[in-house]
Amino acid sequence: MAGVGIDLVEVARMEQALGQQQFMDNTFSKLEQEYCNSYTNKAVHFAGTFAAKEAVRKATGDFSLFKDIEIRRNESGKPEVWFGGTKSDLVSISISHTDTLATAVAVAH
Repeated sequence: MAGVGIDLVEVARMEQALGQQQFMDNTFSKLEQEYCNSYTNKAVHFAGTFAAKEAVRKATGDFSLFKDIEIRRNESGKPEVWFGGTKSDLVSISISHTDTLATAVAVAH
């Protein structure tokens, strides 16, 4: 399953999606929504989380539903990939953002 995935998301597009609750519930887990909503500029964090999920899908070649992939942060804030409630040691991710763009890279090993 070795592979690399990358994704880039415009924060403005994610900001527009924030008002669509069905999209949010179909795309982000309850934990992801709680994490992103805890920030003042939540659209940036939703965009980064979305980019991470898409990068994971590309790296693994598994195009499961977005909710099957969960991005959590450990105690130090490092993002981690979880599948079905189980932490994956097979995929590493990195997320970065500016005020207008969010990007993520995933490496499946």
